[in-house]
Amino acid sequence: MPSVASNRFAKGLRTLFHALPLDDHGRWRIKSFLYRRLGPLIRHTASYQHWRGGHPSEVPEGETHGESWAHEPVHPIPLLTVSPEGLADLAANLILPGVSGDEDPEVSILIPVYEQIAYTLCCLAAIAAAPPRATIEILVIDDASQDATGSLLARVRGISYVRNETNLGFLRSINRGAALARGRYLHLLNNDTQVQPGWLDALLAACHEEPEAGLVGSKLIYPSGHLQEAGAALRRDGRVDLIGLNAHPTTPAYNQRRRVDHCSGASILIDKALFEQLGGLDEALAPAYFEDCDLSLRVQAAGRAVIYEPGSVVVHHLSVTSNAQTEDKLARIAANRDTYLARWQSTLDELDSVRLIAFYLPQFHPIPENDRWWGTGFTEWTNVTRARPNFEGHEQPRLPADLGFYDLRLPESRQAQADLASRYGVYGFCYYYYWFGGQRLLHRPLDEVLASGEPDFPFCICWANENWSRRWDGRETDILIGQQHSDADDEAFIRQVEPLLRDRRYIRVQGRPLLLIYRIELLPDAARTAAIWRHFCRESGIGEIFIASVQSFGSATDPRAFGFDAAVEFPPHERAVLAQPQPRMTNPEFQGLVFDYPATARNFMHRPLPPYPFFRTAMPNWDNTARRQNHSHIFIHSLPETYGAWLSHLVAQARQLQPPGERFLFVNAWNEWAEGNYLEPDQRHGHGYLEATRQALGELLPAGVEEAGDTPPAAAGGPGKRRSPT
Repeated sequence: MPSVASNRFAKGLRTLFHALPLDDHGRWRIKSFLYRRLGPLIRHTASYQHWRGGHPSEVPEGETHGESWAHEPVHPIPLLTVSPEGLADLAANLILPGVSGDEDPEVSILIPVYEQIAYTLCCLAAIAAAPPRATIEILVIDDASQDATGSLLARVRGISYVRNETNLGFLRSINRGAALARGRYLHLLNNDTQVQPGWLDALLAACHEEPEAGLVGSKLIYPSGHLQEAGAALRRDGRVDLIGLNAHPTTPAYNQRRRVDHCSGASILIDKALFEQLGGLDEALAPAYFEDCDLSLRVQAAGRAVIYEPGSVVVHHLSVTSNAQTEDKLARIAANRDTYLARWQSTLDELDSVRLIAFYLPQFHPIPENDRWWGTGFTEWTNVTRARPNFEGHEQPRLPADLGFYDLRLPESRQAQADLASRYGVYGFCYYYYWFGGQRLLHRPLDEVLASGEPDFPFCICWANENWSRRWDGRETDILIGQQHSDADDEAFIRQVEPLLRDRRYIRVQGRPLLLIYRIELLPDAARTAAIWRHFCRESGIGEIFIASVQSFGSATDPRAFGFDAAVEFPPHERAVLAQPQPRMTNPEFQGLVFDYPATARNFMHRPLPPYPFFRTAMPNWDNTARRQNHSHIFIHSLPETYGAWLSHLVAQARQLQPPGERFLFVNAWNEWAEGNYLEPDQRHGHGYLEATRQALGELLPAGVEEAGDTPPAAAGGPGKRRSPT
């Protein structure tokens, strides 16, 4: 984490840099020169990471670019083995750690077995070779094996051997062992596993450190060394997707503790009291199949979390005792799947969804301030229609199609937008909220949405807490209206937005209203701001809120250090890649920069994920020529399919790696027309970007979203009409 001094240094350097009288090319050259030499001092800032991501060949000496794990081979795990001739000797020499006398252990390890004595003995030998710090007892529940399991396990010291007279199956064997267990925690462990050092202590640490933990699962590795499971995703059709299957086990994304839908029962830890409260494994699913999935969902229904703990590593051979696909086995799987889906379908629909939120600009209606600053009748369309190409093939001006030049004062326009967004899978809008020391701007559309209850479409807000400047860059030059950050302003702001946070349509994360801040680094004391807001919301009865910082400029550090809950990625900031070579300009006054959209998309897609809660964002395009004709930043070669590939990658990643209840993504943006950054239909691509959005979400659309048809909705200005620019 950066020091206060390095943050101040970076902020001062940035202020000085933007004061230089240079064009964008000159700034870029100066930036590269400075960052090559000052990288260690400002390596935590988003601006530095932006430059670093686009210039892998210029990373300062001593820093690495990319991930070393991606180039390392996967090596097989050294495992204990035993020949048939050595089984008796191994059993006789095994001494397992355990408690003495009447002492109760911290953990009871339950190992159900059915034959396969060689695997069982190697499982026990692995525990003996890596004894945990915690006190344990080991119960081996033999499901009426017909081989030498009983006679050989009788020779093993330090275990409790429990034999079923008849084959009860995995589920009932676990329940029987749990009834006999004396530990505070139950550790369910398959006999076809070999634990690695520290496995159990890491599971216990997660239970102790995560207050909501109900069930904790290990990182499962194949004997080949490849990852088998880093938690699992429960799909709405009953499938179970093993997260990280066959990946490199040191991949950073799979080595962060996190909440998951499910951890396979091959190695899980659960509080015995909770297990008993839930009634153990549900015998309606006996003898086996889907019982561990059902347990994970009942744990969550009880208000507890399923946690994946990467520090607990267990090698798992996978289904040694049940590989044969007999008709009886297949019939049991089908029957239990039906029972499981009938019980949990609505929960699975919720888990197996990714919700896409689009940033939404409300500057499509005139206001007195814009009339004064930019001329009577000014709206965003004024900028859009006057843009001109800067080079051959430059797509300007960008003009709307279906929705026309809408006016957001009209409820019909707002409804048409919501209908179109919903039709293509967009879950909700994130309205930019403009508050300047008590003065609000561009608030009429959202005020009317709140007052009327229409459209019935989810929304949240992002406080755009920067100055408005004549240069459209939010910096401290040519200020039109400025921020007035203070404790009093923080409290006034949260009081002002209270009715929004209470609205039933307001987007919530884990039941907590989602509030975004555009530039956290502009707050004098972000932690105090967060504390003021949280105190007000608790005292007023709103409850806990979920505060996220947009990574637009400034620090890219852990937002939790400032009392925030998460960060939101914000392309094109941070990782834009310059187009090489730059296009030949037809505008001799052009001093801006041109970037490569496909390269930028790849750079964002494959960035290392930070170790803190992080909502990812895709961008359809970017071209702010309409606002800054001669100094614009332009991305070229964006197509719906390129954007769709970017979004598809983020959708899959969110489903796999985001915790339940937090599977949100953002798109920048729904209607930033003057920045060439929108999903709304235009005259060149029509519904192309919307269709790509729908396709990227695919089967992960929230339940109830209707199929997009071929007939577009009526234009906002009325059937067959297009509104003229103001």
